[in-house]
Amino acid sequence: MEEEILYKIILVGESGVGKSSILVRFTDNTFSQHFAPTLGVDFNVKTIRNKETGQTVKLQLWDTAGQERFKSITQTFYRGSHGVIVVYDVTDPKSFERCKNWVEDINQYTQDGMIIILVGNKSDMVAQRKVTFEQGQEMAEQLKTKFLEVSAKENNGVTQVFDLLVQDIEATMKNSKVAQNQLNLNSEVGQKRGCC
Repeated sequence: MEEEILYKIILVGESGVGKSSILVRFTDNTFSQHFAPTLGVDFNVKTIRNKETGQTVKLQLWDTAGQERFKSITQTFYRGSHGVIVVYDVTDPKSFERCKNWVEDINQYTQDGMIIILVGNKSDMVAQRKVTFEQGQEMAEQLKTKFLEVSAKENNGVTQVFDLLVQDIEATMKNSKVAQNQLNLNSEVGQKRGCC
C-alpha cells in the first residue's frame, strides 16, 4: 500500500486579497464574487497526484483571517506547516507592502527553510492594477521567496501555485532526508570505530 503524504499549507495575507477565492478555486474549481471575511481560520483538504513521482499527496489547506485581531491565531497555525502562500491584491498597494510583515512573522514562527510563495491575486483586473508584475518579482527577491501572479476569478495560475509549492516542499524533504541519512551513516561509522 502506498504511503500517504500529507502537507500542511497556510494561506496568509491582508483581509480581502482573495485567499479564500484562491483556496476554493483550487479545491472546488468554483469562484464567488461575494465571500464573507474569514473569521479565525478555515480548513480544507485536497488530494493531488505529484506529476513527477505519481505519488498521491494530501494537502491540508489553512485559510487564515487577514484582520489584525486574528493575528495571534494565525501565528499558531504556522507550527507544523510545510509551506506558506503569502497573498496580496495587485489592485491594493497596502496589501502588497504588508507582505513584508507577513514574511517576517513566518520567519519568526517557523523553522528555517520554510517554503514561501508570494502570490499577487486579481491579475485579471488590469485597469485597476496598482502593483506591477515587476514590483512583485522584486519584492519576492528581497524576501527570498518564489513569486507568481494569479486570477482566482479566471482560474489563471492557481493550480501552478500549489504545484510549485508541493515541488519545493518535496525537494526540501528529499534534501533533508539525504542529509539525515548522511548524519546517520556518519554516526554508525563513528560507533564502529570504537576501540573496546
